[in-house]
Amino acid sequence: MDELVVVVLDALIGGVVLWLAAKITYVDLALSETVIAAGGAAAVALVPTAGWVLSLIVLFVLLKKFSRANIWPDIILMVIVSRLVSFVALAALGGLR
Repeated sequence: MDELVVVVLDALIGGVVLWLAAKITYVDLALSETVIAAGGAAAVALVPTAGWVLSLIVLFVLLKKFSRANIWPDIILMVIVSRLVSFVALAALGGLR
């Protein structure tokens, strides 16, 4: 049950942050598309050992599919900024328990 909560929070927070990063980098993405991409990456991240690498691959593939933007610099910069902010936000939420 805890894993499901983490995936949902990561999808929502990561999706909103990705959407904001898309606005900053002028990439055409809808909020629903960024939430789907972040949710897919969060779900794949649960795979033991290689989950974090697979989640980045899933995130890049979904963002590329939804936006048709260039991998560099648009999508890579979006992912870097969103992952850092999502990590800090989830760590803060985890500290509230």
